Amino acid sequence: MEEEISLREIIETLLDGKWIITSITVAAMLVSGIVSFFVMSPTYEAEATIMVNQIQENEPSFLDTYVNEMVSPTIYAERLKSPALMKRVIESEGLEASGWTLEKLRSALEVEVVKDTNLVTIKLKGGDPDQVALIVNSVIKHSTAYTGERIGEKIGSLQNEYKVQMQTEQQKLNEAIEEFNKLKAGSGLPSLVLFQESSTNGSQFIIQANKEILDELQHVDKAKQVEFQQISAKINKLTDLYNSYNTKYEEARSISAFGLAKNKINAIVEAVPPTSPASPNKMLNIAIGIVVGLMLGIGVAFFRAYWRNSSEESSSSSRRKNGEGLSV
Repeated sequence: MEEEISLREIIETLLDGKWIITSITVAAMLVSGIVSFFVMSPTYEAEATIMVNQIQENEPSFLDTYVNEMVSPTIYAERLKSPALMKRVIESEGLEASGWTLEKLRSALEVEVVKDTNLVTIKLKGGDPDQVALIVNSVIKHSTAYTGERIGEKIGSLQNEYKVQMQTEQQKLNEAIEEFNKLKAGSGLPSLVLFQESSTNGSQFIIQANKEILDELQHVDKAKQVEFQQISAKINKLTDLYNSYNTKYEEARSISAFGLAKNKINAIVEAVPPTSPASPNKMLNIAIGIVVGLMLGIGVAFFRAYWRNSSEESSSSSRRKNGEGLSV
C-alpha cells in the first residue's frame, strides 16, 4: 500500500511539474543547439595509414638487420613526432602564419601503431580541412627523407668500421705472408704472392697457391710441412676475413640510404581533405542537452513538490498549536 502511494505521489509530482520539466528540457536543448551550431568552431580530422618495414620478397642483405632496427613501426612512430621533423614540416609548409607552433603541432598530431601489425596511423585535427590533410602528407614525405638521413648516418658509420677492419686484416695478412716467405727460405719453395682481383664486390685479395708450391711441399720434412700448413691456414683465414669486410664495405658504399627508407616506408592510405567536421557532433550534443534538461527539470519538479509539502505541513502544524493554545 505504501509503495502504491509512493508511486502515485511520484506520478502526481511529475504531472504537476510537467510544464517546468518541459520548459527546462526545451531550454537545455536550445542552448546545446545554439552552442553546437553557432558558437563551437568545426574541427576537421585528416588520417593516413603507413606500412612500415614491409617484408621483402627477395633475400635480405646484411644491412637489413641494422636498417630494420631503425625503421621498426615503434621507432618510426616516435620519430614522426620528433622536434626536428616537426620543425621541417612547419618551415616547408609555412605553417607559422596559420598559428601552428612546434608544440601545438606535436600535441595535435596523433600517431598510433596498430597492434600486431606493421601499420602506423597518423591523425591530425584542425579548423581547415585542406590544411590538415596537407600537413599529414607533408609529415609522411619529410619523415621518409629524415629516416633516410638517419639510415645514411648509420651506414656511414658502418662503412668506417669496415674500412678500419679491412686495413687491420690487410696488415695482418701482409705480416703472415712475410712470415711464410721467410720460412720458405732454404726450402726451395717459390714465394707466396698476394694480389688483388676486381669483382662485382670491388677489389678482393687472392692468394697465389699454385700447383708448384703444393708439389714442393711434398719434399719438405714433416715439421716444416706442419709450420707451412699452419701459416697457410692463417693466411687463408685472414684473406677470407678481409674479403668479407670488403664485400660489406662495397655494399654499404653503393647503397642509397634514401632509397632504403623509401622502400621501408609506404603510405598505403594518404590523407585527403575531410568533407565533414569530426566535431562538434551537433546531434549528439542536442541529445545530451535533452537528457540533462530532463534530469534537471525532474529534479526541480521534485524539489518544488518537497518545498510545497514542507510549507503545508509547517502551516498546519502552526495552526494546530495555535488552536490548542486557544482551547486552553
